[in-house]
Amino acid sequence: MRIVSVLKYFGFSDYEAKALISLLSRGEMSAKDIAEVSGIPRTSVYDVMSSLESKGFVEAFGKPKRFKAIRAEEIISILSEKAGREIEFLQKELPKLSSTEVEEIRIYRGDLVLEKLRELVEETKENIFGILSYISEDVKEILERCRSRLVLISLNASEVKNAEAYEFERRDKVVDSFREHCHGLLIFDDKKTIFLFRGQSSLGVVSESRVIANFSKMMLMPVLDLLKSRKID
Repeated sequence: MRIVSVLKYFGFSDYEAKALISLLSRGEMSAKDIAEVSGIPRTSVYDVMSSLESKGFVEAFGKPKRFKAIRAEEIISILSEKAGREIEFLQKELPKLSSTEVEEIRIYRGDLVLEKLRELVEETKENIFGILSYISEDVKEILERCRSRLVLISLNASEVKNAEAYEFERRDKVVDSFREHCHGLLIFDDKKTIFLFRGQSSLGVVSESRVIANFSKMMLMPVLDLLKSRKID
């Protein structure tokens, strides 16, 4: 019976659903009558009725004990209220779960690249790690706005004020060839990453994935450790 399936959907056991249907269709009944009409084993009837009574769907009275279901309209009202509370709970909690897993990748071109970089720098609260081929003047200006720890690896990292700078071996021809380009990546608070490709045209790929940020930092750190050791030597 579909009505049994629907009642089970709302948390009733198979026996509870059958007992409730029997009482609604027949009115007041004894435990013996319920067992005969519903097919519930007689040894289980009192446990089933006790459960329904504790949930407020059945009333017990008299000696010998007889049972009566509350009105169908009342049952529907109770179940509707319960369903409403559960839906309200899901409406509050499910978006919290999905929002924490959102991973966005966006592509910016032209002037929007520097605008997005400026936004990321200004939002940073803890640290920025970056490795760039060469830091162009416009990128340098933005990075100098950083109010948190700024760790940079580049041919000209020391030109950025307040940066913890580590530089590749400088060779004039190499430096000259890189002045027209600013390629590399920057990681913000271990949460967001921007991959910069700036030459004749500008392209920025921004990721809000912690996985990508952590992976990028894993690639950057060995280079940083090597340059640190050389700096100490």
